[in-house]
Amino acid sequence: MKVAIVINGTRGDVQPMLALAKGLIENRHEVICCAPAENEELVKRYNCQFVAFGPNYKELFKRNAQMKGGATKAPSPKEMKKETENQIDLLPELLKGSDLIIGVGFVLGVHTVADLLKVPYRLVIFYPILLGTSKTDPFVNRVLFGFGRSMTNMVMKNFINKKRVELGLQPILDVWSNWMGDNVIVACDKELNTAREGVLFKFTQTGYMTLPSQTGLPENVENFLASGKPPVFIGFGSNPVSRPEKYSHTFSEVSKATNQRLIISKGWANLSEDNTSDVLYVDEIPFELLFPRLAAIVYHGGTGTMAAAARAGIPQVAFPFMADQFENRKQIVKLGLGPNSCDFKKISASALISAINECVTNEKYKINAREISQKLQVSNGLELTIGLIENELRK
Repeated sequence: MKVAIVINGTRGDVQPMLALAKGLIENRHEVICCAPAENEELVKRYNCQFVAFGPNYKELFKRNAQMKGGATKAPSPKEMKKETENQIDLLPELLKGSDLIIGVGFVLGVHTVADLLKVPYRLVIFYPILLGTSKTDPFVNRVLFGFGRSMTNMVMKNFINKKRVELGLQPILDVWSNWMGDNVIVACDKELNTAREGVLFKFTQTGYMTLPSQTGLPENVENFLASGKPPVFIGFGSNPVSRPEKYSHTFSEVSKATNQRLIISKGWANLSEDNTSDVLYVDEIPFELLFPRLAAIVYHGGTGTMAAAARAGIPQVAFPFMADQFENRKQIVKLGLGPNSCDFKKISASALISAINECVTNEKYKINAREISQKLQVSNGLELTIGLIENELRK
């Protein structure tokens, strides 16, 4: 059977879906992955068909990084419509012959493509907040979600329906419902962020899908780990950073003030490499091999990194920048895995120093992290998701 995966998002969206693709391929299914061009080398590394599709987020974030390191511009209605139009116009030919189409991220046109090709559509999300609110939520939360849903309809509904009518398809009543589909797959761990019953859309929660590494830790990392006490990892993933050169001084100051050795991920910001005996800068690195050997991690709050730290059983603290990262910070604090923090745009040496000191000295964080890790050892989000997909294919 042929499964098409359409991803409109960053590397954090691509990696778990690549884990799914790898599992499906091993079960003798054909998989094609449509994702932004910067992911081509990664996807092909796992012998999965790749088609470059959608915005180049790495370049987009780099161009839009603000002077305070704070935010990228939200997509305009024109940009939203253009991306949706590209999905509806271009994907049918690319995905012809698929038995199932899976969407990830901002894919408002992909359900229409599935309808045109007469195949099932499923959306995969990594944070339950997209499922909407329930009757038990605070009134203000329900109002805010309703407003966001209404605005999405105002901007996109007539545009999508015009395209659907041109294709001979029935118009949709609600953009958000059409995006969510019949049964959303929530691919994050229940132990970290449980999808609640009574929300607006039907779902099945499986768990986070970890992409296994194809390599070990680099020699310089192994040597650094062996040369002293467990270090602290700092990495901000796909977060855009203006003036990356300023961070070398900041990290040096943080290392001295906390008396902690640091491993710094250069990430999409491509931070300048300024290695010392106590600070090591690294490129892409397998978290599942590194994190169990650390004292704590400081990061942007991405769901994949959160899952890796939780499995490693170490304290963590998030400085969120966008999307799921804010919700994940709430969960870290709620579960007692680490301290609260400021947003990424307000990050400073003093904020990093305070966060690291809290993580490495508060025994409650360490105990809670170990307990969560033990619970996660018996869960397998990838296996559950593959089972769900294969059940869909057998219908």
